[in-house]
Amino acid sequence: MISIVIPLYNERDNILTYRDELFPKIDRIAGATGESFQYVMVDDGSRDDTYPLLQGLARERSDVIAVTNGTNKGMGAAIKHGLQYCKGDLVVTMDSDLTFRPEDVEALIAAYRASHPDCVSGSPYLEQGLMEEVSFIRFLPSKVVNTLYQILLGAKITCVSPPIFRLYRKDVLDEIRIQSNNFEINAEILAKLILNGRSVVEVPVVLHTRRYGESKINVSKEIRNHVRLLTKIFKIRVFKGNWD
Repeated sequence: MISIVIPLYNERDNILTYRDELFPKIDRIAGATGESFQYVMVDDGSRDDTYPLLQGLARERSDVIAVTNGTNKGMGAAIKHGLQYCKGDLVVTMDSDLTFRPEDVEALIAAYRASHPDCVSGSPYLEQGLMEEVSFIRFLPSKVVNTLYQILLGAKITCVSPPIFRLYRKDVLDEIRIQSNNFEINAEILAKLILNGRSVVEVPVVLHTRRYGESKINVSKEIRNHVRLLTKIFKIRVFKGNWD
């Protein structure tokens, strides 16, 4: 089984598309690959009717679990909460706004079956033309941050942050003490995998712009979080310390 963890905060309009844009595409992948799927949808204390809508989906589909953080704690906190309900040997994390398309889950599965790495990460930086919908003002800081991570980690990984679109082995995730509660959780997990000698492969995926709602990223807050994370990685790499 593959568990799909989706954190959500004020995403009612995107949830309304899931019956057409999410479930049929994953159902098709299930038929093509022979995999079974479980959805773990985590409401992060939304102020709109996100959680009631998720509960409705859970009543309609036995493969959907709807849980809530109660209050807004951040994407990282929502992912960590969702991992507690995962029954699959593999875990896929993906955005609630489907900016990485559900059909690309099949590419993650194919890459996993090819070499059985600990993580398969979707990267829009791996090939030209995968970020045509992304504005330069959004692309530039992301490119700078990813270059810094690549240098400090000493790994040929093109995309450490912010994309959430990945497949992990559940037993490997269980070994990691995940500390981040915000968007930098994706960078923290990948950094810890690489620093611990775990295998990570990337596959090219298109990054689209969201169609409904607004991005929840607080840019100044995330810059501070990434600076702290990059500093931590630098200290570990230079002084051979441990990640506490």
